[in-house]
Amino acid sequence: MQASGNAKNPLVMFVDLDEWFHCRWATGALSSRWPVVDSCLRDTYHSDKPVGEIVQATEWILDCFDEHGVKVTFAILGEVAEWYPDLVRRIGQEGHNIACHGMHHIDATLLSPEQFSQDLARARHILEDLSGKPVIGFRAPNLIITDWLPRVLVEQGFAYDSSICPARNPSKFKAHSRAPRTPYRVSLNSLSRRGNSSLIEIPMSVFPVLRMPGGTSIYTRILGWDWTRISIDSALRVGAACYYMHPYEFNTTQGLRRMRLNERLFLMRTGSYMRENLRKILERYKGRIVTAEYYVSNLFPRRLMASAGGTGTG
Repeated sequence: MQASGNAKNPLVMFVDLDEWFHCRWATGALSSRWPVVDSCLRDTYHSDKPVGEIVQATEWILDCFDEHGVKVTFAILGEVAEWYPDLVRRIGQEGHNIACHGMHHIDATLLSPEQFSQDLARARHILEDLSGKPVIGFRAPNLIITDWLPRVLVEQGFAYDSSICPARNPSKFKAHSRAPRTPYRVSLNSLSRRGNSSLIEIPMSVFPVLRMPGGTSIYTRILGWDWTRISIDSALRVGAACYYMHPYEFNTTQGLRRMRLNERLFLMRTGSYMRENLRKILERYKGRIVTAEYYVSNLFPRRLMASAGGTGTG
């Protein structure tokens, strides 16, 4: 069930369907423990495929959404869809929106525009083939963006993106820090600037005043429920809010062994703590949670944004 078109500002919710190792251990980033996923799988599972830790957690999330009558957007990696096609089919069949998270969990800055475009088209084809529906949204792995990204998305006909976190810290978001905090049309030259392109940006909600990430389960686990509640409530007072999470956070363990201290801190309070907090979110914002596709099709304030489109046009 989606919030009605007359509802107060909605909460757009995402689930990033990637494995625990995609988050920071095998992302393709220079700081990753493994440079590519294949190396991680061989070292961790002695196989060329993961063992399916994501499946049970995602099924629990889907059951929880069904219990609360909620539909959200799943941003899915192409390689995850190849590993778990039945899971992707179930997500689509249960009425959730499917967006593209790229083919592999690789920072866009490590790819050329041509490489990125080819991978994006491949991943989108896989997702559309499994779901039987057009895929019109994108979310960048690690929320790492480039100046050429909006042009590629527009060229391929995407309607919305949700890769911007308009926070001052951590440093990876410096390129986002001046971005609007409510949804907007983007410039063809930058996802973080208003423009008159056809692409709509749905930015992650941030904690007020401090301007740190708020609309993410990572900060829910590290800084607690009140951090999340204040971030979302603050965003909803002025426009649509945006929150995202990962299935691995609903498992009590991951395949990673011999974790360093910073890795243990990053994975703190997975499992029951996040299950409890997801229920809190679904109950607190009942009737206001929508998919990204529903928001851009029915609730995005087009006339308001058209009048603001003169700043930073592409």
